[in-house]
Amino acid sequence: MTDSGDIIRFRAYTTNLLPPDSSQWGEWTMSGAQTLITTVYEQWKGQNAAHMSDADAWEIFLSWLLLRDKDVTLDAISDGVVDGSNDGGVDAIYTFLEGSILPIDHQVVENQQAARELPEGLELALYVIQSKFSQSFTQNSVSALQSVLPAALDLGGQLDELSDELNEQVIEKLTVFRSAYKNLLVRRPKVFVRVVLGSRGLTEQANINVTSRVERLREDILTKLPSADVSVDLLGADELWRMYDTRKAETLTLECDEVLTSGESYVALARLSSFVSLITDDNLTLRRHIFDANVRDYQGQVAVNKEILSSLNESASPDFWWLNNGITIVCDEAHSVGKTFALKNIQIVNGLQTSHTIFNWHKGRIERGENLPADDRKILVRVIKASDDAVRDKIIRATNRQTPVPDASLRATDEIQRRIEAYFGAKGLFYDRRKGYYRNLGKDPGKIVSIPYLGQAMYAIAYGRPEVARGKPNSLLAEDARYRQAFDPKASPQLFYWAARVLRQVDEYLQSGKSQTRYPERRYLAPFVAFTLVMKTIGKDPSHWRDVAQLAEQDREFNEEELEASGTKVKEELDKYTAQSKSSSSDATKRQPFTKHLIASMDFARNPIPRSRGARKRA
Repeated sequence: MTDSGDIIRFRAYTTNLLPPDSSQWGEWTMSGAQTLITTVYEQWKGQNAAHMSDADAWEIFLSWLLLRDKDVTLDAISDGVVDGSNDGGVDAIYTFLEGSILPIDHQVVENQQAARELPEGLELALYVIQSKFSQSFTQNSVSALQSVLPAALDLGGQLDELSDELNEQVIEKLTVFRSAYKNLLVRRPKVFVRVVLGSRGLTEQANINVTSRVERLREDILTKLPSADVSVDLLGADELWRMYDTRKAETLTLECDEVLTSGESYVALARLSSFVSLITDDNLTLRRHIFDANVRDYQGQVAVNKEILSSLNESASPDFWWLNNGITIVCDEAHSVGKTFALKNIQIVNGLQTSHTIFNWHKGRIERGENLPADDRKILVRVIKASDDAVRDKIIRATNRQTPVPDASLRATDEIQRRIEAYFGAKGLFYDRRKGYYRNLGKDPGKIVSIPYLGQAMYAIAYGRPEVARGKPNSLLAEDARYRQAFDPKASPQLFYWAARVLRQVDEYLQSGKSQTRYPERRYLAPFVAFTLVMKTIGKDPSHWRDVAQLAEQDREFNEEELEASGTKVKEELDKYTAQSKSSSSDATKRQPFTKHLIASMDFARNPIPRSRGARKRA
């Protein structure tokens, strides 16, 4: 979604294929987080508010996102919207008492005596939300709140005195908070005031005048409500995406027989039945989300899983934990009462194969009507309190180095990989950042894209290095420098999606009967054909993703004539090069000299297009 200014700028660029220079990029393209949150919003709107304008739907979407953990219905969220003339810069207002929305006719609001009968220290929270569909934060938006909100929260003043500046809806919603606060004062409530200014902008790009006014607004409110916990926050695309991508906190229990404590972490022996209860819900359905941080999904009937299953089926064999490395769990919090653990936000980061095999064994016996073994076999469980993402990542990598894991899988938990997966899913493709996950869900194999495949597409198409994509696909993931380049967090998820689709289109064309390219080695040619397609389109060889970003923004597709012309061109130049260099096709396509030969053979004189200023040197 763009405003009219964005559309005008975009059209100005699409009249030709000149990529904008670095000074224009901020106006021309959205960041990765902006693309993601816009895509999520568009899907949400289509399902929940298709009849609304973007400005109206965005107000409800933003409030829904902020209040999602409170299980508020969309009807209640809509009821809190106060946008209109004389709204004081406020778009929505909600008052919560102990996590539940307070209606205007609640006894705490209407009856001081009823409020005095409640316990002390109840939590009273006010949310004041300003939501803008724009891609920036403006000084005027903050000024509108500054002009009236502190006065409206002054319990010593009268709201009616602000009736010329605030409409009836705003006054009514603020009355709920003010009355509840006054009535609860003798019970010493814990009061929170959260003011949110949300947009699709980037908070790090907010003008200093905006951020300074935000801080002054917080200070002004705190002056009026000195005992309250007051926050005033800018929430942009990055923050909104993280909120959307964060699962609601949940606490699960695990009963153990033996426990060894070390600080806030534990090593325990749990019965197999207790462990199954941890990883399944009441319907005996696997809690797949607790394996989200694992680097790969269930690998099926591979040798190690067959050995695990054999141990489970042989009740007379040595205790299960003697034969198995066990499970590693990381969590935000771990509390124990006796030998029962309460674990908050768990992730099983090592032991997925064991977990799935135990689950399948357990469920299979139930479905066949077989009794579960009446034994006390146990599994070794390591519980590590580690809410910090960096610490979790170290644990994941360390515990998964014990068995062979592809380099691609060890990148699976990176934030950029999660963002790409979310965007691909919204577009109907499945990004297999956790190897085997979508296969196990029964998704169409033709719609699954792996991490290595996407890395090859980016290097061939966005960085002009098809020989690296062809000859060193593993280095794109094993070497940090190349990985950071191929999966640059600054690149839009739309760019990754487009690159994967182009390479997939080339692959499918070369393997079809429509292609006139009859090389036995045609599987080597796809990165070079994709590279040539892009070169012909932009009139130069790309050296940075910014060189092709406009094509991704346009979702540029290629027809059969373009595919065949590029395939023929690559074939002809490969014939010439191998004849001159006396090398094989297989070897030539792994070396940069052939890429340079292919570039030199292109006639860019008729369409000279300068390299974008932001482009980096070749890797």
